[in-house]
Parts: sequence; C-alpha cells; structure tokens
Amino acid sequence: MTPHKQQGQSPIQIIGLIAFIGLATSLLAFLRFDAPAAIDPVLIFLLVAYPFLIGTAIYFYLQDKKIATSLQEEYYIKWFLQSFAKVCLSENDQQVIREELSSTILRLIRPALVMVYEISPETERLEVTQQSGIKNLPDTAAHGYAFGEGIPGWVMQNQNTVILADISKEQYLQVEMWARSLELRSYAAVPIIAKAKSVGIIGMYSLEPGFFHDSNLLIAQLAAQLYGLRLASQSGQ
Repeated sequence: MTPHKQQGQSPIQIIGLIAFIGLATSLLAFLRFDAPAAIDPVLIFLLVAYPFLIGTAIYFYLQDKKIATSLQEEYYIKWFLQSFAKVCLSENDQQVIREELSSTILRLIRPALVMVYEISPETERLEVTQQSGIKNLPDTAAHGYAFGEGIPGWVMQNQNTVILADISKEQYLQVEMWARSLELRSYAAVPIIAKAKSVGIIGMYSLEPGFFHDSNLLIAQLAAQLYGLRLASQSGQ
C-alpha cells in the first residue's frame, strides 16, 4: 500500500498546483479587464497558457490513474496465480486441477477458448484433457496429435511457444479447419514441462487477431510451469 500512495501523491499535488495557478490567473484577468479595447497582458497570458495548464493537469491525472490500474492488475494476476499454486499443492483430483488451470487462464488472459493437452501413456499421443470457454465444439476439436504432428505436436516436440497472429491468413502452418469455421482468429500455445520432458501443452484461441503477445503469454507460461511441477511431483510419488 505504501508504494501506491507515494506514486499517487506527487501527480495529485501537481494537479492541485496547476488548478490553483489557473484560478489565480483567471481572477487576475477578471479584476484587471477594464474595456473591450484594452489589451491586458494577464489575459493574453491566460489565453495562451491556460490550454497548456489544462492539458498538463489531464496528463498527470491520467498518469496517476494508469499507475493505480497497473498496480491493481499486477496484484490481481499474482493473487490468481498464488491461488492456482495452492490448488496444485492441496488438491488430489487431477481433473479439478485442470479445471482450475483453464479457469485461471480464462480469467487472467481472457481468450475465447483454452484447450489443455496431455500425453497419453497408452497411445503416446497428445490428447485433450480439458476444454474451457466456447461450448459445443465440433467433435474434430477433440482429436489428439502424434509427437511432432501439427502445431500442438511441434510445440511439445520443441518445448517452445507458438503465436499465430491471424490464423485466417496463415498459409504455411497446419491450422485446424474447425477453428477457421468458428472464425477464431489468433492462436497461441505453451508447453507443459515436467522433469525436463514435454508432457503436454496449453492451447488458446481468440476471436481477435493479434490478441496474444509476450506479456499475456508470460501468464500462460507461469501457469504451465506450476502445472508441470504438480505433474512432476505426482509422477515421483
């Protein structure tokens, strides 16, 4: 709470000072204005300087609001990630943890669709274990991938993040037809890693082009790391 107050006081004091100067110049201009033909230097100063004073006041006010909003958003993100970490530590039901994982991403990043894939020990393929967001997806959305197959398989194989800014214009990478049919525009995926091995991925779709970028992908990567640590501890039991 202390850093927030310290950052907010200075712009507010400056705004108050600017407002006082503006009122003082207005009062002086009113008291010294004698006739329409008179050229009052205070009035001229007021006409020239007051727009800049107002603009500066608005600028500092918006800067103060921006700082407050940024701190609030940072606290919001930390709170949800800490909450998810507690679920990973305390919950024994794997499906509940998956639901909390996708719910956390939906709240913090706000994509249209979150899909969690995990490697199946029986088939050794990436299989969908959780879908959240858009309801009533076509059956083709639930099919799995072999290691290295498609974008999800590539993400798992290379342990790397993928961002497609606009899948409707993508010509070279394999994009699912069901995603195009639902008019989903952008896609991103991050790997889930446990004990240095890829065990799954988190895929996200948005209805907006260019929705995913480094800052919101960092949130998904942190969530994936927490889930990977949970899977690693589970396999070691």
